[in-house]
Amino acid sequence: MNIDVVRPQENFRGLPYGNWFARWTNWLFSPDPDYYDGGEMLFLRGNLDYRPVANDIEYPRFIDPEGIYERIGENGYTIFEDTSLFIPVITSQYNLGDVLDGVRKDTEEDIRRYVNKDIDRGHDMWAIIKRENSAKASKIVKNLEDYRFESPLFKLVIPTNSKLNKYQYMQSEPGIHDVVVGGYCLIIRSLPKGSFRINFGGKASGDYYTNAVYDVIVEGKRPVTVRDTSGSKMILRRE
Repeated sequence: MNIDVVRPQENFRGLPYGNWFARWTNWLFSPDPDYYDGGEMLFLRGNLDYRPVANDIEYPRFIDPEGIYERIGENGYTIFEDTSLFIPVITSQYNLGDVLDGVRKDTEEDIRRYVNKDIDRGHDMWAIIKRENSAKASKIVKNLEDYRFESPLFKLVIPTNSKLNKYQYMQSEPGIHDVVVGGYCLIIRSLPKGSFRINFGGKASGDYYTNAVYDVIVEGKRPVTVRDTSGSKMILRRE
């Protein structure tokens, strides 16, 4: 299957991959990241579910190595042909002020070094897609290693009602943080009309493990809003 993926050095809608990584991270820590508003970018995510050992917040945190995040069947997404998809295969994020190896990290260089250290230790990553009624799944790109990116230092806004903040390995205080995120990600520019199953994930440093499965139905072209000549009302039509 030939999938239209944004090339690594290409800007998409005026932004490079690293800036889209930043936008995705702000979406991830929003109040309800699993809600899709029907817009032109569908952000996907993995099974972010770090939990304290024995449910004690003083203990180290862990993630189930067999865990999986599923949005399939009735829980999948329906989009239009012009909708793009952001796929975070493996990611790592650090904030200015994080205490790492017993030392507070207050420079961009410090946290960027830890992001890269996490990603360098990763392995066994994948990103595949299968069209309904196809015999087997296909790789979305030939070589995921070509799709490694880092964000610039950016402002991450974590609201008090963030749904996923409490499941991070290191939970952040609500507020605005200076952050670097990096890893492997893909942007699918668009999919043709049809039904697809997307599976992606991998393993990085320590206990980091992610695995996600999405069902995506592409309905066709997005309805276009047109004003009639009298200007009295708005009507919808399909091109």
